[in-house]
Amino acid sequence: MNILILTREYKNEKLPPCGGTGIFNTLLAKELVKRGHRVYVFGVNKTNVDFDDEGVRVHYTKNLFKRNFVYDLIRSITQKFSFLMPYHFKIHEKEKRDISRRLFEYIEKNNLDIDMIECHDFEGLSLFLGQKIPYVVRCHGSFSVLEKYFGYKVEAGRKHCEREAFKKAENVIAISRFSEQINRELFGVSKFKLIYNGINIQEFQPDPNPSVIPFSIFYIGNISFEKGADTAFRVFARLAEKFPQATLQFIGRETPYKATLDKEIQAQHLTDKVIFHGYQSKENIIRLLNSATVLIFPSKGETLGLALLEAMALAKPVAASNLDPFKELITSGENGYICDTDADFVTRISDILTDTTLAETLSKKARKTVVDHFSIEKMMTETLDYYTTVIQNHN
Repeated sequence: MNILILTREYKNEKLPPCGGTGIFNTLLAKELVKRGHRVYVFGVNKTNVDFDDEGVRVHYTKNLFKRNFVYDLIRSITQKFSFLMPYHFKIHEKEKRDISRRLFEYIEKNNLDIDMIECHDFEGLSLFLGQKIPYVVRCHGSFSVLEKYFGYKVEAGRKHCEREAFKKAENVIAISRFSEQINRELFGVSKFKLIYNGINIQEFQPDPNPSVIPFSIFYIGNISFEKGADTAFRVFARLAEKFPQATLQFIGRETPYKATLDKEIQAQHLTDKVIFHGYQSKENIIRLLNSATVLIFPSKGETLGLALLEAMALAKPVAASNLDPFKELITSGENGYICDTDADFVTRISDILTDTTLAETLSKKARKTVVDHFSIEKMMTETLDYYTTVIQNHN
């Protein structure tokens, strides 16, 4: 097949840092290439760039708002006044039309015979793709979902385009049962293909001789309130009283919230015990996580990302917040812990830090869960089967 991924995010050093969707797109694209398919990435962000990434042909173009100051100014002004909201919606729609126009110009210019387009749900990039080429929308987590279920503040034009795009989308992939539920409730999507995210279990292998940092508690994800950085620190502050040698180690992109977190860390006199590793390459993430004693996932909202899967694949004991997507991976007390409160996190992490037999049991079962149900092989087989079905139905 000739497959094109339309996206805001793709993980590569030539591009701006990205979140889990970009990491997923890079994984998906390279795995498709390994299986003999031609893969193109058409990205829309802040830069114009073309490069080859292990057989994946990547083309990025500046979005309309980055190319044209006037449009960006109109977008900014119209979102501030309710009576201008119709114009705010129109300017966002104009950007999505511009994306589709540029995409099809790129396809035509390069004489590409594209069989399938894959697109993420957030921002409604698929709004004006039409029916010329079959496409699927994978629900990584839209802005509408983040606002309604997790309390994020979101620009109205983004939500508008998402709503309109879902009205037209006929082929929708949910990445968890929870993803199905919330997109059905929010957008009225009636039919989904459930395909859980998968990871490369050969790449995310436990180190047979790990240099584990004793009493180290690791957090992976954006350093943000939404991802639970505040919870992680509150829990750690209590654990540090009990385990003076403990450290809290953050891996992930810093957000403005880090300034608030820094003040809390200084107030508690724990500066020397909290380490920020910043945004890291995949290789460094694997190395760092292999050195962890336990991982904390205190997010306030998820649709089922890759970070928890990666930690479990590395055979690390995990403690996660009580979210439905996390409960699709973790059976509390068997392959990790689900925690309702700060006190739960403190108790469960204390148990892991003090009981090596418990930690080992949780770790082995965590790895087995990923191997049995969340491998890249399983995800790719289900994805390609779905592509084939969609193409056949389109023809």
